[in-house]
Amino acid sequence: MKQINLFLFLVLCTINSIGQIKTRDINAGGFKIQMSTVDTTISNAFFSVGQMPEFPGGTTKLVEFAKKNIPYPNSAINDNIQGSVILQYTIDKKGKPINKKIISGVREDLDTLCLNMLNKMPRWKSGRLNRKPVAVNFNWTITFILSD
Repeated sequence: MKQINLFLFLVLCTINSIGQIKTRDINAGGFKIQMSTVDTTISNAFFSVGQMPEFPGGTTKLVEFAKKNIPYPNSAINDNIQGSVILQYTIDKKGKPINKKIISGVREDLDTLCLNMLNKMPRWKSGRLNRKPVAVNFNWTITFILSD
C-alpha cells in the first residue's frame, strides 16, 4: 500500500519586477517555507513592505490550514499523479485574499483543490508600508508527492 505524503512548500516568491529582493526562510510544522518579495513602486500592489501580511496565527497556522483543506485525491493517488501547483493571489489592503488564480497546474482535480483552499482562506493581517496598509502579491507552490 502506498504511503501518501503531501509536501506543502510555500514558495511565496516574486513576480517579475524591478527592485530590491528580500528573502526569508521559515521552518513551520516540519515544512520549509521560503518567502521572497521585491520592493517596487511601479505597481499598485507592493511586492515588499515594511510589514508582510500575516495569516491569522502565523505561518504554522497557514501550513495547518493548507494541510486540512488540500487532501490528496484518491483519483490522483490511483493514477500516480504528482507535481506542483503554482497559485498566485494578492492580500489586499484590508487583508482579504483576492485575484486568486493558478499560474501552473498539474491536473484539474489537484488544481481545483488548491484553488478551493485559497477561496476558503480567512482575512489576514494586512501588510504595511510606512504604517499604511498595502496590497501584497504572492505566489505559492504546493507540491504533491507520493511515496511507497
